[in-house]
Amino acid sequence: MSTKKSACVVLIAVLVILAVSVPVQYLVRKEVVVGMASDAAHSHAHDEDEHAHAGEDGKGEGHAHEHPAEEGHPAANVQLGTNLIPNFGFEVGTREQAWGWMRVGTDEGETVYRDLEVARSGMASAAVTTNGSYVRGAGWLMLLDELPLEHVVVAEGYIKTQDFDGAAYLKITIGTSQEGSDRPLAIDWAYSDAVAGDSDWTLCTAMIYVPPEATGVWLEAGVQGQGRAWFDDLSLVVEEPED
Repeated sequence: MSTKKSACVVLIAVLVILAVSVPVQYLVRKEVVVGMASDAAHSHAHDEDEHAHAGEDGKGEGHAHEHPAEEGHPAANVQLGTNLIPNFGFEVGTREQAWGWMRVGTDEGETVYRDLEVARSGMASAAVTTNGSYVRGAGWLMLLDELPLEHVVVAEGYIKTQDFDGAAYLKITIGTSQEGSDRPLAIDWAYSDAVAGDSDWTLCTAMIYVPPEATGVWLEAGVQGQGRAWFDDLSLVVEEPED
């Protein structure tokens, strides 16, 4: 009798453990699916922040970045007219991190952060303040997951500046693999119009063609100069090239 009672107790304990663990696993899985940054995601984002500015082999004007070694994947079916930036309003993240984005800078005194007090819409924006220093480049960077080869990509977003001497901008960079290096080579790039001074939310646009040899497309919301800038409501859509 006591053996049967003990077996019943063990069975009940197992059922209780299953009843608790299954919902917890579901919630953790749901967190990943909806893109809410988990501790692991925050840790990965922190690792991404170690990437800093570097030159693009002397090409182009202004500053440039050395992009991460990760590459995009050629899109089997190009999504036309759909915003390909998941965290386009910087709503998901912490003060130091924004899910899907990495911070870039030149360590010249700037602070790159997620602002919960200033936003065009929602509750947050991406921000850069140079803290009185003149910086050659700092901001937020993301790699497009899929490559819309032989299509045009159009980036749009709103920029706000305060007492900014220099330029706040959006920039699209096209990269390709280079032999003997784990870093992609920037082969083309496009800037939006610059925003400076004391400017309210201003819509900015950059557009570029993605050639067949491209292995990565990066979008940057960045600054060069001195002052403070905010970025919000960004989009990156794919269009058919003109004939």
